[in-house]
Amino acid sequence: MASQSTQLSAAIALVQLLTERPDLSEHMSWTVSRTSPVLVGYIHDGGVQVLDDCMKFLGGSVRADHTYEIGGERMRQHVLTSTWRDVRVEVLLSLPVAAEAVAA
Repeated sequence: MASQSTQLSAAIALVQLLTERPDLSEHMSWTVSRTSPVLVGYIHDGGVQVLDDCMKFLGGSVRADHTYEIGGERMRQHVLTSTWRDVRVEVLLSLPVAAEAVAA
């Protein structure tokens, strides 16, 4: 039962987040983890600006995570980690490694 209540908390937080900031869903998709009480957002377009908007709204901090290769291009995943409405939130953004130097 505990996992259901944590999933419910994450689902409620997602509804509140989308109600307060519907613009964030224009560039993202969201999931509620089945195995842990985490709300996860995936940035599909808008890049660093959307990640910055999420950080301003949710708080937290961003860290560079793992590097991987797709289609011959090196990518690095960046993760915003926050607690919002007592729910852990992670927002993920993948960027080409070469683009990081330009964004910095």
